[in-house]
Amino acid sequence: MASVRKALSRSKARAATLHLTVREASIVLAIYLLSRYNLNAVALYVASRNAVRQQPSHSAAEVRELTESLYLETSIDELIALECGEPGRHARVRHAAVSFLAELRTVEWLESQNMLGAAPSSAAMASKYLMFCEAFHDSRWDGALARAVHNNSLNHSAGRYLRKWSADFRERWNVAFRVLSVKPPAPCAELAAKVKTLWRWVFWLRHCCIGVGKIPILLNLDESYIHWSPGSLAGNVLRKTRVTGAKRRRGGFTYTPILCTNEALQHLLPRFLVAKRSVLSARAVRTVSAQKPDNLHIWRAASAWSTVRVMKRVLEELSHVMAAFPAFQAILLLDCHASHIPPDTVRAANNSNIWMAVIPAGLTGLIQPLDTLAFSAFKFHLKQQFQMGLGESETLPEDFLRRVFALSQTFFNGRKWKAGFASLGLEPEAPVRLSRDLRPYQEALALVPSSAPTGDQLASIFPRNYVLTDDLFDAWTRLARGRHLRLRLV
Repeated sequence: MASVRKALSRSKARAATLHLTVREASIVLAIYLLSRYNLNAVALYVASRNAVRQQPSHSAAEVRELTESLYLETSIDELIALECGEPGRHARVRHAAVSFLAELRTVEWLESQNMLGAAPSSAAMASKYLMFCEAFHDSRWDGALARAVHNNSLNHSAGRYLRKWSADFRERWNVAFRVLSVKPPAPCAELAAKVKTLWRWVFWLRHCCIGVGKIPILLNLDESYIHWSPGSLAGNVLRKTRVTGAKRRRGGFTYTPILCTNEALQHLLPRFLVAKRSVLSARAVRTVSAQKPDNLHIWRAASAWSTVRVMKRVLEELSHVMAAFPAFQAILLLDCHASHIPPDTVRAANNSNIWMAVIPAGLTGLIQPLDTLAFSAFKFHLKQQFQMGLGESETLPEDFLRRVFALSQTFFNGRKWKAGFASLGLEPEAPVRLSRDLRPYQEALALVPSSAPTGDQLASIFPRNYVLTDDLFDAWTRLARGRHLRLRLV
C-alpha cells in the first residue's frame, strides 16, 4: 500500500509539472495506448488542457518525458485495464480518451474534405465522429448524439442537440461554420507562364510608349452585374422581430467602371450603366438625369449584357476622353469576355488609338485590378446603401440609381489605384510588393523581359477556342509595333 502511495505521489508531481490532474494524466496514458504510441496526439491533448487553464504550452520533449515515465512506471495490469476499459474508473478514463481521439480523427477528416472543396454538414461530422468511436470499440450509437443524427430532420429537440454538440465541437477545435472559400489556383508551370506573358506584354507596351515619347497609363475595364435588389446585410434586429419586407425587384443592370493609375484622370474616365429597356424606363432615366455624373453614361438596350456593339461605344467614349491628353497613351487591360476579344472590338480599339492587353483566361480573380481591388468592396457598400434606402422607404429604381451615382463617385474617385496595380505586378516603376496570392510568382516577375511576346505566348493566354491567326496577331500588336509593320506568328 505504501508503494502505491509513493507511485501515486510521483505521478502527481510529474503531472503537476505539465499542469495536469491525476485523472488527466491517466487520460494521457490512455491516449498514448489507444493511438498506438502517438506522441503528437498526446501533445495536442496536453496543449488543449493548458489552453483551458490559460497555462503556458510545453515543449514536445517535456510531453514525451512525462508520457514515457507514466508508461514505464505503470503496472501491466493497470495498462491492460486502461486499454480495455474495465468497469469503473478505467472505463471513464478510456471513454474520455476515445472521445478525444475520435474528435482528432474527425478534424483530420474535415481537413481532407476541405482540401477537396467540400464543407461537410454538422450531421455528417457527427456521423464520422460516431464511426471513429465505433472503431475503438466504444459504441455510442445508442446515445443521445446518435439519436440526434438520425432524427434531426424529424423533430426539433434532436436538431437542437446536434447544433449544440456541433457548436461545442467547433469551439474546441477552431472550426468555423461558413461557406468554404476557394483560393486562387496554386502556382504551376502553366499558370506561371500565363502570368509572366501578361507582365511581358504590359512591360513591352510600356516600353513602346516611352519609345514614341508618350507617358503610358494603365487602364482596366470590366463589367459587373448589379441587381436592382442586391440583398441585405446583417444588422441589429430586436429579438423575435419578423416583418413584411419591401417587394424585391427582379433583374438588374450591367455596370462598367474603368480604373487607371493616374489620379488626375480617374475622375474624368467614363463609366457605363447598361439596362434592359423593359426594366429601366426612359422616364426613370429622365428623372435622375439631374443627379447623374457627367462621366456616367446610361444606355437602355435590348439586353443588359455587354456585347460587341456596346464595347465599340465604350471604346469610342474612352477615346474622346483620352484625346484631350495627347501626352498619355492608354493601355487598356481586359479579360477574355466574349465582347472584349472579337476582331471587331480589336479593330475598334485600334481606330481609337487604344492599346489593349488581355488578362489570361481563368486568372481574372488573381490578377485583374477591378476583380481583386474594387468590385467586392463596391458591392458591399452598395448593399449598405440599399439597406439604408429600405429604412427610408425607398423602393423605386430612381432612388437606387441616385445611390449608385453617389457611391460610384466617392468610391472610384476617392481612392488611389496605382498601388493596387503595383501589387499585381503591373506597375514596375512603383515599389513592387505583390499581393498575397501573387507572391509565389515573385521570382517570375524579376525575370520578365521588356521585349515583345511571341505569337505562341499570346495564344496561350486566350481561351482555347480563340484562334489567334496572323491577322488577329497583327491587329493586337499593330499600334505598338507601328501601323506599317506586319509580323507573322512564326
